[in-house]
Amino acid sequence: MPWKPHPGPQEEFCKRGEFEVLYGGSAGPGKTECLVTEATRHIYHPRYRGIILRRTFPQLQEISDRCRNYYPLLGGQYRATERRWYFPSGSFIQTGHVQHESDKYSYQGKEFHFIGFDECTQFSGDQYLYLFSRCRSTDPTLPTRIRATTNPGGIGHRFFKERFIDVAPPGQTYIDPATGLSRIFIPGRITDNPTLLDNDPGYLARLQALPPVERMRLLEGSWDIFEGQAFPELSQRVHGCEPFPIPPEWERFVAMDWGFARPFSIGWYAVDFDGVLYKYREWYGCKEEDGKPVGNVGLRMTAVDVARGIWDREKERIKFRVADPACWSQTLKKDKTLGPSIVDDMAKEGIHFLKADNNRILGKLQLHQRLRLEEETDPKTGESSREFPQFVIFNTLTHFWRTMQELRLDENNPEDVDTDQEDHIFDETRYACMARPLVPKRVERIPPGSFRAERDRLIKAKKYAQRHGVSLSAAYQRIR
Repeated sequence: MPWKPHPGPQEEFCKRGEFEVLYGGSAGPGKTECLVTEATRHIYHPRYRGIILRRTFPQLQEISDRCRNYYPLLGGQYRATERRWYFPSGSFIQTGHVQHESDKYSYQGKEFHFIGFDECTQFSGDQYLYLFSRCRSTDPTLPTRIRATTNPGGIGHRFFKERFIDVAPPGQTYIDPATGLSRIFIPGRITDNPTLLDNDPGYLARLQALPPVERMRLLEGSWDIFEGQAFPELSQRVHGCEPFPIPPEWERFVAMDWGFARPFSIGWYAVDFDGVLYKYREWYGCKEEDGKPVGNVGLRMTAVDVARGIWDREKERIKFRVADPACWSQTLKKDKTLGPSIVDDMAKEGIHFLKADNNRILGKLQLHQRLRLEEETDPKTGESSREFPQFVIFNTLTHFWRTMQELRLDENNPEDVDTDQEDHIFDETRYACMARPLVPKRVERIPPGSFRAERDRLIKAKKYAQRHGVSLSAAYQRIR
């Protein structure tokens, strides 16, 4: 083989013995090259069967091009009708795609000793797990391995983040308690691939010129931000806080998004004397297995049971509660007759709701406004003394942080989120924001040349001079 991995992450990826290895993060560390060559490790065994997958058929072209660079040198011959490379021993490496969810069943009954996923976050979690079951061996001399490469982002972002990134630090093996199988994440960056930097020295500069979100994703390999993220500004470091006793003087209220087959979401909120909104408790009605949430599946609890659950959790004085207006619709009973609404059943248990403002676009906008950092100005100097958000969430609200940071925008309507995902906590949160909306501050017009205008200009010039290391007179010229 004429190709050798560079010392560092490339070499680490190629020598790992775990059952699953994910390599990637940023763009350019040589992920696909590693995957294509790693698939050849056991081609000298006559029964070896490997496969490299992309999500769509057109995306396979890049894999095919890389294979043509190396496989003929190992005696490989390509059969286009089968999309397979056959080697002298009789082994083969196949290329394939799983564009639609049902395409995974085309591999039913297959046995592969090596399965490689290129850009794995473009696959759904269900596709990955089904193909995961195809990695098996009836020959004790043939080990099984799954290898994957990717950048953050895509439909499978959350699945792979939870599977590889959240369970263990990078480079540390994780043993799945349910299966006993091992997996590991090997982070890679463009600086780990000197071949690319030597051949295309301008590539790094092009990555640095990307918009902030894309730059963090493709250059820094950040798993906390991705293309199409609904709330990229949401940060647990900025908007999270440790739990504390809520002062009894603060106003408290509750918001609810109803769900039966899908999860329901109930949040408890408090408002301080500055109008800052705090979310201090959650009840997310999703099914769990082994302590982990199961997709988008609800608990199928009745309204009466949910109302009793609210009483069990709620000991403090609540000023009001808001819920999705759909909760006022009559429910259809088993005998096809109309029964009481959700709020009617809850009212029988003493839990009462007001109709929430269900404007999705305005609700999302209100949430963005609350997440934005506000400046607090020192009245004596006019300078910013601190920055603070208008929405703070307790760090213990795990379902909020899990779902809100993974929300994607609707591709057809970027003003809204994709409703096919777990958006129940988002819906409940926007009801809360609309119940206590932020009113835009009135901008006072300061006459040019007045004392206040000149004072503000002086403060701005001082900040600019300090930040950029220039003289005050130069700063005055540049801020005009």
